[in-house]
Amino acid sequence: MKIFKMIAILSLVVVSNLVSAHSGLKHSTPENGAMLIQPPEDLTLEFTTQVKLVRLQLIDQSGNSIKLNAKPSNDFKAAFSIALPVLETGTYKVKWLAMGKDAHKLQGNIPFTVKDAGMAKIPAISDADNET
Repeated sequence: MKIFKMIAILSLVVVSNLVSAHSGLKHSTPENGAMLIQPPEDLTLEFTTQVKLVRLQLIDQSGNSIKLNAKPSNDFKAAFSIALPVLETGTYKVKWLAMGKDAHKLQGNIPFTVKDAGMAKIPAISDADNET
């Protein structure tokens, strides 16, 4: 019985170490699904461990890729910050591909919307405002 318990404990330790060894996206700016009044100036990706950013794309609502000044690098880092061009009102998607030091590939999409700043200043019209 003691041997069985020892094997079970060792198995849990090994599996938990393997699971925690993989990287993941911890935080992004803009955040997934963000509704922004001001267009973001930078894109920031923060990972749980150091990764190599292999590919990064910014796609507009028409499916067009927007040029970024981000070049693939052989450096492993836990955080990446990329300056964004001035973005117009619309919906965008960041597509990223990264690789962990263990060669594990990670990928994801981060959609966000830049709202018309002028629309945020217009007060809502209620039914009471329409009564005469």
